[in-house]
Amino acid sequence: MDNKQAILLLSGGIDSTTLLAKLSNENYEVVALSFYYGQKHRIELNYAKINAEKYGVKKHYIIELDKTLFKSSALVNSEIDIATYENNELPEGQVNAYVPFRNLLFISTALSLAETMKVNEVYLAINSDDNDNFWDCRTDFIEKINAIAASNTSIQIKTPFINLSKTEIVKLARQLNVDLNNTITCYQPNEAIECGVCLSCVTKQKAIKNA
Repeated sequence: MDNKQAILLLSGGIDSTTLLAKLSNENYEVVALSFYYGQKHRIELNYAKINAEKYGVKKHYIIELDKTLFKSSALVNSEIDIATYENNELPEGQVNAYVPFRNLLFISTALSLAETMKVNEVYLAINSDDNDNFWDCRTDFIEKINAIAASNTSIQIKTPFINLSKTEIVKLARQLNVDLNNTITCYQPNEAIECGVCLSCVTKQKAIKNA
């Protein structure tokens, strides 16, 4: 039986790596799509490459975007410090690690590639913990993009983790034997050493503890 095809937005983090493992386990032929946009955690691309190779991805595209598009974001702008949470209390509302319309750009690029390659499924690994702080990780956002895609194609944006917490994703990662040491989550790592106090690190720590 021929493998199903899918395009996956792949970072070097737990969520997208776990989704890659899941799709691989389900016999998908995955085309991986990663982005460099001046992010402080550029090292994530190294982990994306490692995991793409591990799971037999034959086509892994790394797209470079102009970082001046995102200079209002602490995730990109070296003059803005990324917010930290020393007391492990997570914030409410949009955080300064938000990158303006990043996900729309990512998804639009994935849709262009999908239509070019005649692939009908595009996967994102956004989860329920992202919903509070990032408007472009919510169900209504994905539904609107799918409505646009449906006006001219049969491509669907699929988000199988959107109702799962980070804790549930860590549990799934362990079930799939994902090597969590071969992922990086931090917004401001020192090489491969995570800071432990940014939003992403605190969320990861809590998830691993709860799992």
